[in-house]
Amino acid sequence: MSAPGVVHVWRLGLDLPAPQARVFDELLSPAERARRDGYADPAVRRRFLAVYGSVRVILGAYRGEAPARVPLRTGRWGKPLLGDDGPRFNISHSGRCALLAVSVERDVGVDVEQARRGRPVEAFARRYFPPAEARLVATAAPAERTALHLTLWTRKEACVKAAGDRLLNGLDLPVAGPDGLLVQQSGGRLPGPWRVRDLRVPPGYRGSVALAGTEPFDIEYRRCRPVDLARVPTGAVLASPDDDTFGG
Repeated sequence: MSAPGVVHVWRLGLDLPAPQARVFDELLSPAERARRDGYADPAVRRRFLAVYGSVRVILGAYRGEAPARVPLRTGRWGKPLLGDDGPRFNISHSGRCALLAVSVERDVGVDVEQARRGRPVEAFARRYFPPAEARLVATAAPAERTALHLTLWTRKEACVKAAGDRLLNGLDLPVAGPDGLLVQQSGGRLPGPWRVRDLRVPPGYRGSVALAGTEPFDIEYRRCRPVDLARVPTGAVLASPDDDTFGG
């Protein structure tokens, strides 16, 4: 289990050979299978299975519980949740990067976004961001504009996901500032506060994690692959999230 004041950020592998896919498929709930099967693209279905199978195994380890028995459910605005006995967690994926953030006691949100060419980031910031942030994006060097926009975007979305709300209510959150800033908006739709950190993610991506409250926190980065997680027998209760099965 992560300690208070520490959030674990897992980089989840997305390569899912057929034998591991069969193991993970047995772990999903009926609702998760229905959601997976609702995607028309086979690649999207496989990515969903890789992410949710990994999440079930990892959270089962934190809880000392069989992965298939982890009581995952979905909140009003789509945030995945556990029961009151935790831990708190959140998931995000974009392109080839998928992240799971886990916190022992504070609500957590994580977001990762892949930079894509041709996005009208200046117009988007002008329409949705606070005026000061829109000016930051518009006046940034052209080569840095998309990255800055995504840094602000992922900070906002991480806060929204920590709150369990919808993104529209968080686009005007003031998130410009140094890494580790405190985000709050007295009188706003999402007043906060949240402490926000930028994440180490692959080139071409930006990511952020937010924890509810004002206290600073540390990040521990971890990686795992479905091929490693799927070696755990279905229904096994894992004793520790630091087991070698999970990788570094």
